[in-house]
Amino acid sequence: MKSIDYSLVLSKRKTIAIIVKPDQTVEVRAPKRVSKKEVESFLQLKQSWVLTKLREFSLRPEVHEPKYQEGEIHYFLGEAHRIVDAIDAPLNVDTGLASIPLRSIKGVESDQIEKKFDRWYRKEALALFTERHDYWREQMAHLSLPGSHVTIRKMKRRWGSCTTKGKITFNTTLAKYPLTCIDAVVVHELCHLLEFSHNQRFYQFMSHVYPDWKACDKQLQTLSWQY
Repeated sequence: MKSIDYSLVLSKRKTIAIIVKPDQTVEVRAPKRVSKKEVESFLQLKQSWVLTKLREFSLRPEVHEPKYQEGEIHYFLGEAHRIVDAIDAPLNVDTGLASIPLRSIKGVESDQIEKKFDRWYRKEALALFTERHDYWREQMAHLSLPGSHVTIRKMKRRWGSCTTKGKITFNTTLAKYPLTCIDAVVVHELCHLLEFSHNQRFYQFMSHVYPDWKACDKQLQTLSWQY
């Protein structure tokens, strides 16, 4: 057995579980009554799976950690944008990067720049999602969609949601990703106007309107680990 470093967490749980984390650490959770020999036997049984997950995480690109100060990089529509002071924006045309112009940020604390950035991002994201929502409603006109409208907010586990009353909410951070990924989410939520469940009928609508949705979902999942 190849040696696998792991941390052991004992609790009142009834079974042994192995958690492989994105930072390539392994945690074994086990009942208090279980011996170390039993834990390592279980780990040996699951060795192939553990090594596969560790390899997957090792191949992922380095995570982009955004900072809020002039010159820092943030993503919008899948492209790197640099934070610049709005007054100096014309001076940044030779950087090769698109800019995020924020007013009066020289010498300002990062938390204040973050607030300015969030206001800029929300405004741009709402305009973007509204435009794509309207575009795809037009493309789906032959399906006679019920009425819908767009809102945005930050969400931890969803890219979007749709209510039976037609309120479609997009995760603000979705604006980071390429347009193809955004469109796949927009179409996904619009298809919920026709079928609320994730059943065969729903996916038939998805494949009809946006045939490449599976590839876009996979790309979105991959990029989400990066930024």
